Amino acid sequence: MAVNAAGSGSVEILVGTAGYPRLLRWTMSWPRDDGGVRRWHSYALATSDGPVLIDPVMPDARTMSQLESHIEQMGGYPTASILTNDMHERSAYDARTQYSVPVWAPQAGDGVYEGKPDRLYGAADQLPGGLVALPVHAAFAGDTLLAWTMPDGKVVIFAGDVIMERPDHLAFHGPSAHPKSASSDADIAASVKVALNPYRDRIAMVLSAHGGPFTGDVTAALGSLLDG
Repeated sequence: MAVNAAGSGSVEILVGTAGYPRLLRWTMSWPRDDGGVRRWHSYALATSDGPVLIDPVMPDARTMSQLESHIEQMGGYPTASILTNDMHERSAYDARTQYSVPVWAPQAGDGVYEGKPDRLYGAADQLPGGLVALPVHAAFAGDTLLAWTMPDGKVVIFAGDVIMERPDHLAFHGPSAHPKSASSDADIAASVKVALNPYRDRIAMVLSAHGGPFTGDVTAALGSLLDG
């Protein structure tokens, strides 16, 4: 991907070690006018199909160098970029141009994408890397949770824009002006609860596309978010 000179980036190994990375989060940060920080998170996952990118955003040059080194340790060039909604095309087409990485995007976002994904996916489709698509009715068309089961049986949920990480809790993005948006947090909670029900007792991490990162008890945080 072409580098981003405007923001500052970082790479974090969430699962694995420096010599054997299995799950990476890279973050691009920009100052906001109100004095806060805007953060965009992306992920790289080592799978039996090769490295898989989730909601990739182009990093700065230093972060790109670190990222390329880690992804090489994961098995070489990525085999797919998977988007979690119609708002997250980000730099996926840059990765496709530079590394021939196909773009997978939620079927429910069809007709909204600015570019042309290579594959549209839904709940019944087999995704690269063994990821499982869990479509939900939330803020944006195509909002989809992605579930990945780790070798120890624990589950990582890639939440996109559906669930936002805060340092001490998890929160819904909330309804948006999107014509296909859910009408309330209660509607989002009901949809997410159904989608996550098969995984609730095994979820080890909830990883969002923005905010945080969350460092608390994920079971308690999900319980508070979904059950009230």
